Amino acid sequence: MKKWMLIPAVFLLILIIWIFTKPGGAKIDQSLYQPQTELIKKGNIKVEVSATGIIEPINKVEIKSKASGLIEEMTIEEADIVKKGDLIARLDQRDTKNTYDQSVADRDAAEANVEFSESDFERKKELLERGLISVAEYDAAKLALVDAKARLVQAKINVDNNDIRLKDTIVRSPINGVILTKDVEIGQIISSGISSVSGGTLIATIAEMDEVYVKADVDEVDIGRIKPGMDAIVIADAYPNQVFKGKVIRIAAQAKVEQNVTSFEVTIQVQNLSSILKAGMNTAVEILVADKKDVVLVSNEALMTENEMQQEMIKLNMLGNQNKKENTGEKKNRTANRSGNRTKEEQTDYSDTYRRGVIIKDGDKYRIQLIKAGVSNFDYTEVLDGLNEGDQIVYTYFSRALQSSEQFRERMIQRSTMQSGLRNSQGSN
Repeated sequence: MKKWMLIPAVFLLILIIWIFTKPGGAKIDQSLYQPQTELIKKGNIKVEVSATGIIEPINKVEIKSKASGLIEEMTIEEADIVKKGDLIARLDQRDTKNTYDQSVADRDAAEANVEFSESDFERKKELLERGLISVAEYDAAKLALVDAKARLVQAKINVDNNDIRLKDTIVRSPINGVILTKDVEIGQIISSGISSVSGGTLIATIAEMDEVYVKADVDEVDIGRIKPGMDAIVIADAYPNQVFKGKVIRIAAQAKVEQNVTSFEVTIQVQNLSSILKAGMNTAVEILVADKKDVVLVSNEALMTENEMQQEMIKLNMLGNQNKKENTGEKKNRTANRSGNRTKEEQTDYSDTYRRGVIIKDGDKYRIQLIKAGVSNFDYTEVLDGLNEGDQIVYTYFSRALQSSEQFRERMIQRSTMQSGLRNSQGSN
């Protein structure tokens, strides 16, 4: 087949492609687009943010000993309730007790020496006044008294220090709480928490559990709606039938990313007077964002961006005019004017808060109306401005399954037409 004979076949192919791709060449299938109307009403809306969290103590203390030594007595077990001042552990006191006793003896001797020096000084003073001793002897007696008093001060300090060391061998609870962990046993030698480079041996961990924290990970999509002071409901996995009430007290400033999911840690304070919530328990959390009564509501399906509303207007006009004959160019122009482009009279100078809107149906006409949205849940959005109770809005459901079927059918028709044209061209050759 010569090259010039291919020209008709190529021209036919171009013509078919132009017919199916030219603007306005395709018509909308009414089975794909189903207009829905909705009457704006007032109602109640409740918005909650769901998350999962872990219970943590508010005040958790790691118990260590200031003294080193062998544990001789230990009276606690895990989960025991303790009061402030209760015995946790007692270390071997023999060395510290001996040192303390020696310091007490030294103090007593220092006190006796001060009494002797004071008496000797008074005698020397009287003798000096009578001219029986020299000034040098009087000065020596005065110096001896000052030295004795200094030794007494030092002895008292040693007694106080050794008393502290002796008391440090007895470890007591610094708070009211529950024993979370017991980390040593009787007979174990522990190191001091203040003199050891390693920080000392951990004896036990105690936590106050009358109030607890729930650390919940909230998705970044929802974090902007949460504020400190909001009420929250906590349900522990261990007690699915019990509800614990709490309040949001802190929102993390830094996000964390796990498995490509960005979340923020929200801290919720929960009353636990019954002490049944345990540290480390998993919980479900519902944070109450809003609970509004008798407000204007619009369904989320009806809310669209301006571009989406423009497209919806085109579909609505196509549906309304598809079965009518378009006889004149003037009629076509009228249809184009109703394609969703708002006139200057309809356009409003909205602020950035008016970013979505609806299509209002007024008789047989449609118009775009931007709204100021408030809180939103899965079904409805609160309307702060832009809509009134009784307004009728319209939107279309779009069937992607039917669209796919229609597109497949059109492709098959195009392929069949193209193949038929090529066969005719070859046959003519």
